[in-house]
Amino acid sequence: MDLGFGDQNQIIGQMAQKVVLEGAAQQEAQLDADMAKYDELMNDEDALEKLRAKRLEQMKAQQKKRQDWQAQGHGRYMELSDTKEFFHAAKTSERLIVHFYRPTTRYCQNVDAHFEKMAPKHMETRFCKINAEKSDYLVTKLGIVIMPTILLCLNGKVVHQIQGFDELGGTDEFSTQLLAWVISQHKCITYDGDMPEEYFKGKGVNSVHVAMINGKYGGSENIREGSNSYKDYGDDSDDEY
Repeated sequence: MDLGFGDQNQIIGQMAQKVVLEGAAQQEAQLDADMAKYDELMNDEDALEKLRAKRLEQMKAQQKKRQDWQAQGHGRYMELSDTKEFFHAAKTSERLIVHFYRPTTRYCQNVDAHFEKMAPKHMETRFCKINAEKSDYLVTKLGIVIMPTILLCLNGKVVHQIQGFDELGGTDEFSTQLLAWVISQHKCITYDGDMPEEYFKGKGVNSVHVAMINGKYGGSENIREGSNSYKDYGDDSDDEY
């Protein structure tokens, strides 16, 4: 059989063909083995019952976790009344997002609208807001100087602050999807979708900056220790898209 390799390379061509055929045979054999296991499982009532029981336990565990989250305030966007409530929320919720707002700053209403949509869809995270004018201690301790500021907390620690809309393209026309994607880069929500097209182009969005600290997203600042070190990100520590 002439494989088109020329006389001198005919042997090499035959060897290559053999390797390809052997690889295909191995894949077919693996597929047959998997199908055999599936058929065996379908005919084994005990195995099927164990599989159903395992799946049922997983569903119960998921439901229990969801109920625990709801009891902690997950699933809805709420206002925290004081510093005590803030620390309690940070202690009880593994993932916490807090919007520091000022009633007279209209851009804070943009964040409210986005979080109202996100909270029910991301049960794994608690979404809250707190009036900065009534939270002098937190504002000073956390170094919050811009409204709105979105505080991202993970396991009781501040991992990032989104100050204003610079990271969202420097415009108030960013989408909920883009905000969710940016937050997900700091592991504070689970985001399964693709990178938003808005990341490259969109309504007034020329570039989107995701702040980084020491070459990586987030940080390890304890909430009670403040996060003043997050105030200056610098040009060398930002990724531009």
